[in-house]
Amino acid sequence: MKALFLSFWLLLASTTATLAQQTPTGIRPLDQLVAAINTKSVEPLQPFLVSETRVGSLPATYTPQLLAQLIPGFGPVENVRLVRQTPEGANIRYVCAFTRQGTEKEYDFLVSAEGKFLELNLAKASVKKIATAATALELTTPPAVTVPMRLLDGLIVVEAEVDGRRGNFLLDSGAPALMLNQREFAANPGETTATAGGMRGVNGSMGSYSYHTTQSFDWAGIRFQNREVPTLDLTSLEQRLKGLKLLGLIGYNLLDQYALTLDYRAAQVQLRKPDPDPTGPAPLLSVPFTLRGHLPILEATASGQTWQLALDSGAQYNLLDQQYAPTFQKTLRKKENVTLQGADNLSRTVVSGQVPELQVGGKLAFRNQSTVFTDISHLNSKPGQVPVQGLVGYPFLSQYRTTIDFVNKQVRFYNW
Repeated sequence: MKALFLSFWLLLASTTATLAQQTPTGIRPLDQLVAAINTKSVEPLQPFLVSETRVGSLPATYTPQLLAQLIPGFGPVENVRLVRQTPEGANIRYVCAFTRQGTEKEYDFLVSAEGKFLELNLAKASVKKIATAATALELTTPPAVTVPMRLLDGLIVVEAEVDGRRGNFLLDSGAPALMLNQREFAANPGETTATAGGMRGVNGSMGSYSYHTTQSFDWAGIRFQNREVPTLDLTSLEQRLKGLKLLGLIGYNLLDQYALTLDYRAAQVQLRKPDPDPTGPAPLLSVPFTLRGHLPILEATASGQTWQLALDSGAQYNLLDQQYAPTFQKTLRKKENVTLQGADNLSRTVVSGQVPELQVGGKLAFRNQSTVFTDISHLNSKPGQVPVQGLVGYPFLSQYRTTIDFVNKQVRFYNW
């Protein structure tokens, strides 16, 4: 039974199912506050309140009524990050960043030496948007970019420069944003990290994250200056890339103004702002996709069924949820059990093999698709979203010259 590293596919966990598995901050009053918010009940918070507890600048006599109104409608909190803690006499003021609906806001709380809340400043916050949109970075975006790429076990590596340092970045369209390597880029002064939900991949938690104030970033003319960028521990990914040192990941928020072409045979990545009157060869097929968050979702058929699949350049293999393995039992080629290792270094035994054919648009065939079946239920826990049955990565994207047009929401396939 061989070991297999599937993907470094990242996304922001934003569901109550993920919240149930949060890593606490280790500060009991704060953890109980999050529990109160996510259960919409003041009860978990009661042991940490005293008669002097104030909400904002309002008198303490109003606190019970205010909390009864604030707590049920405040959440859910998707992620918690301890920004800093500062002593104030015998008390400690904590500044925490709460993520709700993809937006991060900082709140401060004064806690007594006995662990009781003296101030709960839930009604006043400074906004810090998690960088999952290109506009949040105020990018300089040239009309066209062509860069060389290296292919390592199905993963795309490009070069970019950050704070005057040039180095390797994984091009991962399945990541929501540009992320830097925590080992290489220190957190902002006075900032500590805590995980509560945080980043997750298809095979486990990605651990805690922080922010680094980036003075300059340049990827072939795609530039920004003086912006906070999330940082993650990329050690496990580097190990699986044969020890290649990474400065970070390039994700969706640097791509979403472009049509991204992956030319594996020419070893090139091309970015073009869509032209209303394009020239050049016609595609073999052009199909629309829907955008679920930062993930393009297209339809494909296999084994007589239609599947909703996410496109992900950071996936070494295709992936389908484990519940669908019986559907492919009779047709799956080269079937075997493999050990799937995720970015959390945990291992699971799963089924893998080759799906003989995926069809897109009812006519374009993608043959011998290396596919792994594993649990991706956490990707479908957010209410109201169209369920995703799996994702397609290198085996799918490399069969044709593929263009993912994030602006017009189309994917186009060309002959080599």
